[in-house]
Amino acid sequence: MSSSQPPSGKRNPLGFDELIAIVVAFGTMGAIFFWVTGRNPDRLNARSWQFPAVFSQPAAAPGNSTILTPPEASPEVRSPARTIVPSQPDVVAIAPIGPVLPAVPPMGTVVVPQAPIERETVPPVITKPKAAKPKAGPVKLSDVPEKYWARPFIVALVDRKIFTELADNKFRPDEPMTRAELARLIQRIADKEPRRKPVDFKDVKDNSPIAGAIDHSVKTGYLKGYPDNAFRPDKEVPRVEVIASLASGLNLKPSAKPNQTLQVYTDRKKVPKWALNKVAAATEAGIVVNHPKPTLLQPNRTATRAEVAAMIYEAMAKQGKVPVKPSEAVIKPVKPSK
Repeated sequence: MSSSQPPSGKRNPLGFDELIAIVVAFGTMGAIFFWVTGRNPDRLNARSWQFPAVFSQPAAAPGNSTILTPPEASPEVRSPARTIVPSQPDVVAIAPIGPVLPAVPPMGTVVVPQAPIERETVPPVITKPKAAKPKAGPVKLSDVPEKYWARPFIVALVDRKIFTELADNKFRPDEPMTRAELARLIQRIADKEPRRKPVDFKDVKDNSPIAGAIDHSVKTGYLKGYPDNAFRPDKEVPRVEVIASLASGLNLKPSAKPNQTLQVYTDRKKVPKWALNKVAAATEAGIVVNHPKPTLLQPNRTATRAEVAAMIYEAMAKQGKVPVKPSEAVIKPVKPSK
C-alpha cells in the first residue's frame, strides 16, 4: 500500500555507485585537461584557456534528480590568441631612402618587433681641393739662347701666340720664311678693316688651309700678288718684301727724298725700284732690322724667322701694341733734312 505522505525534501545520501561515477567523471576531465595543455604549453595562460567541446553545451538532465550536473559553460569564450610574425616582403629595394616603417598591424594581433632598424647614414662626400693651375713661366726655346740677338722679340711674340708653329720647343730662328707663313703672321697682328678687294689667285685653292690668311693679308693691304695673278705661297720671301709689306699695311708714307733716307745703307743700290718708297718709309719709321751689320740692308736675301719676328715686333710697337725694346739691330728712325 502506497504511503499517503508527500516525499520528504531531505536528500538521501549518495550511494556507492553514484560516488564512483563522479570520481570517473572528474578523472576524465583532468586527463583531457593535461592532454590539451601538454600539446600546447602556451594555453596555460588563463586568457588562452578553452574547455573541451563536451562542456560547451549544457549537459542533459539526468533522470534522477539526485545526480549533480556541472554548471553551464560561459557562452563568451575567447578564442586563443595567435602570435603573428610578419613575413618579409619580396620586394627588391631600388635605392636606400631611409628606414622603412612597418605597416600598422590589425587590432587584436601580437606583433613581434624585428631587430632595431639602424638609420642609414650617408658618408660625407670628400672633395679633393683642386690643384692651382701653374702659372705660365718664361718661354723656353731650346734653340734660342739667352744672348741671342733676336730673343727679346721672339719670346714676346711666342708669348702673345703670334708664333705658334713650334715643335719640340724649337723656334728655328735661322730658317727661311715663306710667303704663306708671313701671311699667317700678318693675319694674327692685323686688326684693321679690309680696304682692298680679295684676289682670286690661280695658285691658291679655296679649300687650302692658308687661303684665309692670304685673303686677309691681301684685303688689309699688307701683301700683294705677282703680275701673273699668282701669290706663290711656298716661295721664300726676301727681306725687301717683308719690309714693303709692313710699310704698306701700316700705310707709311716716305719723305719727299727717299734716296736721302736710304743713304744709311751701304748696299742701297740693291733695293728694287718698286720698293724704294716703301723701304724709305719703313726706315724713317724705325721698323727695319739688320743683323749683324746695321748698315747692311741685304734687301734680296731670304728673310729668316728671327728677322721677320724682329720686324713684326717693331711694327706692333709702332702701333703702340707692345713696348719698345732697344736693340742695336733696329735702325733708328731717320729724319731726312729738307
